[in-house]
Amino acid sequence: MKVSTVFNILIPVAALLVVGFLLFSRSIPTAIVTETDRGIAVNAVPGTINVLAEKEMFIRGEHGGRVINSNLEKGGTVTAGEVLILLDTGDIDLEIEKAENELSRAQRNLEIQSPLELSLETHKDALEDVQFRFNNGGVREMDLRKYQRAVEKAEDDIAREKLTNEETLQNLENAIKSLKRQKEKMTIISPIDGIVTEVHAHDGDLISGGYQVAKVVSQTRIVEMKVSEEHFVGIAPGMPAQVSFLGIELEQFDAKVAKIIPVADPRTQRFTVHLEVDIKRERLDPGLTGDAVITLNEHEDALLIPRQAVVRNDVLVVKDGIVSRKKIQLGYTSVTMIEVLDGLSDGDQVIVENLHLFDDGDRVKVAPKS
Repeated sequence: MKVSTVFNILIPVAALLVVGFLLFSRSIPTAIVTETDRGIAVNAVPGTINVLAEKEMFIRGEHGGRVINSNLEKGGTVTAGEVLILLDTGDIDLEIEKAENELSRAQRNLEIQSPLELSLETHKDALEDVQFRFNNGGVREMDLRKYQRAVEKAEDDIAREKLTNEETLQNLENAIKSLKRQKEKMTIISPIDGIVTEVHAHDGDLISGGYQVAKVVSQTRIVEMKVSEEHFVGIAPGMPAQVSFLGIELEQFDAKVAKIIPVADPRTQRFTVHLEVDIKRERLDPGLTGDAVITLNEHEDALLIPRQAVVRNDVLVVKDGIVSRKKIQLGYTSVTMIEVLDGLSDGDQVIVENLHLFDDGDRVKVAPKS
């Protein structure tokens, strides 16, 4: 056979082999993998967070009246004890004056000798005379007793009058105290330090008792973390945590557990943990949300793989282009990484994306996770 003829046969065959190889190579799927790594395994508890104002106070006046001066300004700051609203106290001032005048009259009347005391003196003089005559046999015993009863009645009348006068004085004094207390409550003050977020009363307004004049939100904040029932056990005050807020991108903040509320929400069965976050207070706006993890414990020099590589304690390992399914023993689990206690070795490549597309024995190409 001529050489030219051989070349004419081999060239198309080679071309077919190249095309076949290219087609075959293109049909092999690509698996995104990452290698096992050594690092610190963290036993962490995940949860969601919400920033709350420590206190929200709806300011109400106990008594109604006309607003004669309001220091309320939406967005303004107030301090505990600061006067927010003054109500007109003209009517109650008149009532206080009237009650004080009545008290003065009652006190003056007590200073004047009562007619009952004069009557008692008369009855005592008469009894003394009758007693003298009785001792000398000039008066019957029944007449003596009559005069004795008259003295006793006069003394009882004086005692009752004294009790009545004391009760009158006490009632007037209590009425004055009550009126003055009512007057004090017509000056509405702020119970907390905070920011005024709502204003519902202005100069000249006529408000009723119990009317909400404003809302004040404290400037202190609570970072509240919600933890599922399965993760709650083991959390203790002082444990370190990491916090990230949705409204503050690309930043993580150190925190620690400040308080534990060991009662689950009856609707969600989640527990509440308060965190103390290392962040400036002015950055913590009420309503800010995010995520947090509390570190319960750590293992150094642990074999780690991404959490998304594990499905029911199984991982897909790629070696020499062949996929094999391996069961592993899990250790500590954090939000992103899992500690492998057994089943993998250093440098093993595990598939971390689209795990459902691969199975034991599949041939794949590998590409590192970016």
